Amino acid sequence: MRFFKDCEGLCFFFSLHLIFFIQIYLVHNVEDKDDNIILFLHKIIFCIIMFLTFFSHFQIAQTDPGIIDYYNNIDMIEFYYFVYKDIISLREEYNLKYKENKDDNRDNYYTSDEEEKEIELKSEISDKMKNIISKKFKIHFTRCKSCYVVRPYDAHHCRTCHCCILEQDHHCPWINNCVGIFNKKYFILFNIYAFISVIYCSFIYYYYTIIVNYKNFVNNVVQNIIAICWGIFAFIYGLFVIIMAAEQRDNVKKEFKKYWKDKEIQKQMIKIKMRIIFGRNFSFKWFLPFYEGGKRYIYFFLRQKKMELYLKQKELKRKEVKENVNDNNNNYNANINKNEE
Repeated sequence: MRFFKDCEGLCFFFSLHLIFFIQIYLVHNVEDKDDNIILFLHKIIFCIIMFLTFFSHFQIAQTDPGIIDYYNNIDMIEFYYFVYKDIISLREEYNLKYKENKDDNRDNYYTSDEEEKEIELKSEISDKMKNIISKKFKIHFTRCKSCYVVRPYDAHHCRTCHCCILEQDHHCPWINNCVGIFNKKYFILFNIYAFISVIYCSFIYYYYTIIVNYKNFVNNVVQNIIAICWGIFAFIYGLFVIIMAAEQRDNVKKEFKKYWKDKEIQKQMIKIKMRIIFGRNFSFKWFLPFYEGGKRYIYFFLRQKKMELYLKQKELKRKEVKENVNDNNNNYNANINKNEE
């Protein structure tokens, strides 16, 4: 997977890291001659928060968001059924059918895009097999008009990544990657830690610069300008992070509101969806970016089992061919011996 997909994403990616650097610089240059121990503890806590922010951002950017392509089309369908079977069974229980969202513009197709034309339209799943799978799994599968893969209804084609993404939320230029099933957890954590880091950085900077060192602050014009600029920027950046986090929350709710009017069922489905996004039942691991989300380990488990089965079949075929060769050699030697006699 290409890390930097376009120049715009590259600029956004490094701009965000510049923001991180400014926060670290502001906190690093704060001083308190009277009580260095408390300030030192504040700086350690801030460093931990910034590390979690950095690591969450790195994980979103480098993690496969849930790409569906020619090589893993069947694997992703099996994974989808295995992970979403609780949601599928409830839909079946309440006899709820998929309704296409006409306001969803994530699958707009433009014939003028030259790169998109270069994608070879092929899939390991034929139309006949697609219909069989849809009836068997009782899931509404569609075929992408851009890359031709078979996908569930909540997968969408990204025109920047040039592929379909399972549970695609959007393509985020700040991470230079799509937000999908496998990295949505990191995206949520990044929003949380980024917001906390801005608030905590502002607290440390303003408290020790204005309140503790008030005399030096009043007489220093540069510090006044920095304080005003950072205040405006922190407000805008914090507001942006809150909006992004609120959108994630609303997207999860909206998905189920169009199917269930009963609030209790909605809550139940949101809990199931959150377990899928964070990869497990509620625990401290939800809040750490070191653990995978989206139950990605199941996808690798299914692929490993499939590979083991393939290797076993290959080994059996090799043994069968070897036995046939030995039998043919034995028959050939026996015929030679008869002819000599």
